[in-house]
Amino acid sequence: MSTRSKITHGLSWNTFTVVFQVLIQLVYTGILARMLVPGDFAVMGVVLGLMGFAEIFSQVGIGPALVQRKEIHPQHLSGAFYTALLMGIAFTLLFFFLAPWFETLYGMAGLTDIIRVVSTSFLISAIGVVPRSLMIKELAFKRFFTAGMISIIGGNLIIGLALAYSGYGVWAYVWALFAQNTIMTIAYWILHPVRIPLSWKGSYTRELIRYGAGSTLFNALNYAATKVDVTLTPLFAAKAAGADLNESLRRSGLYERSAYLVSLPITIMGKLSDNVMFSGMAAMQDDTARLKKSILIANHFLGLAIIPIVCFAICFAPEIILLYLGDQYAGAIPILQVLLSAVIFRTLSRIADSLLRARDATFQGSWVKAVYLTLMIVGVIIGATYGMIWVAAAISLTTAIHLVMSMSLCKKLIGSSMKSQLKSTLPGWIIGMSILLTGFPLSFGLRYFELPHLAVLTAGSLMAFMLAIFILLRAPFLLGKGEMNLIRFLPARIRSLPLIRRMDNS
Repeated sequence: MSTRSKITHGLSWNTFTVVFQVLIQLVYTGILARMLVPGDFAVMGVVLGLMGFAEIFSQVGIGPALVQRKEIHPQHLSGAFYTALLMGIAFTLLFFFLAPWFETLYGMAGLTDIIRVVSTSFLISAIGVVPRSLMIKELAFKRFFTAGMISIIGGNLIIGLALAYSGYGVWAYVWALFAQNTIMTIAYWILHPVRIPLSWKGSYTRELIRYGAGSTLFNALNYAATKVDVTLTPLFAAKAAGADLNESLRRSGLYERSAYLVSLPITIMGKLSDNVMFSGMAAMQDDTARLKKSILIANHFLGLAIIPIVCFAICFAPEIILLYLGDQYAGAIPILQVLLSAVIFRTLSRIADSLLRARDATFQGSWVKAVYLTLMIVGVIIGATYGMIWVAAAISLTTAIHLVMSMSLCKKLIGSSMKSQLKSTLPGWIIGMSILLTGFPLSFGLRYFELPHLAVLTAGSLMAFMLAIFILLRAPFLLGKGEMNLIRFLPARIRSLPLIRRMDNS
């Protein structure tokens, strides 16, 4: 199977995997939001932000290094496994002892025990790093999907919801996370068994760590920038809440849930980029012409996929929040509407991230992430003293600046001009602006007649779908021409459908 066929097949399976996982997560968190209070989500936002940041360091980039290598020796596998295992143990112990300090810093009762349980994820994830990385390298996303489904259903839907229903509060979230990580690691080994040599030669490990060090720095700065808002707002929101801890937690919880909703499309498109784009680009890392074409196709695809969705969500944010989370989260509506623009910028910047990792240029890209993180921290600190909407505005502005810097790096690495990269997203903007211009009047009109939220959202969805289809039928060039035509990447059965054939402009 050719590299392009592998990427297309992997993209199909990975798209199905990520979308299905997000749908399950939507159901899970939607139900959970009615059993927990906003302050519980603020606590877990802090914990997950801290753990996620530290987890990048805990594996020193071993996983991405395995994916990026052209050839893997058995000693690379043993070096990756034992290094990740030792680091996992070390970070679990580190957070076990630091947990009381974090509780004092944030002033959140019970944070010590929560951090100590969640910190076991360092060790659990370390055990599964080798089979997981090899699945991604081999584009074995069917097995990846199976492992993900087993863990999410078992950990979240069964254990998490059962504990929440039994009144465990925030601990339902904690134990669901623990169960999900454990089940997923076991599934990785069962579905993709790997023979790990008992011997461990340092020279092979150093080869992985050399790449992994740059990847770790790059990923750590990037992750910190994307989570700094959720992690820092509880520390600075107290000023805007008049030093009332409960009100501060409530506002932080509203922001955290808004940020979570914003993260869903970023998760879908980001994982497609991280898994499929990174593996595919790593396979063609020395072919600059193909990489340049891949960048433009990815921009074109992500622009068409994400920009119209964001524009629709901005128009119908009140219905999305109230239907999904309930009336107690109504204060999150304006926060969500301001934050949504960041979805577009963050998603498109993931393409440059995949390129930098594939070309082993993560040290070169780390300065961009450092600037990005600095701007995010300043924006959160200043914005949080005035209110969560100002934090959201600062985040959106900073992500736009970051996208421009990322596209500039692509130009330096492979010669893909800023103009061509921006132009490749134009079809998405055309459809998105059309949805905005029709969606806002429609949403206001439907709300004027006080229709149920579900009826408003359903009518808006039908309007957006019909408008998008009409535009694509009348202007199929928006899907691209020749090798840029996205229809050529669809399975043959879908391409043969009459509606799709009418859109085919190849």
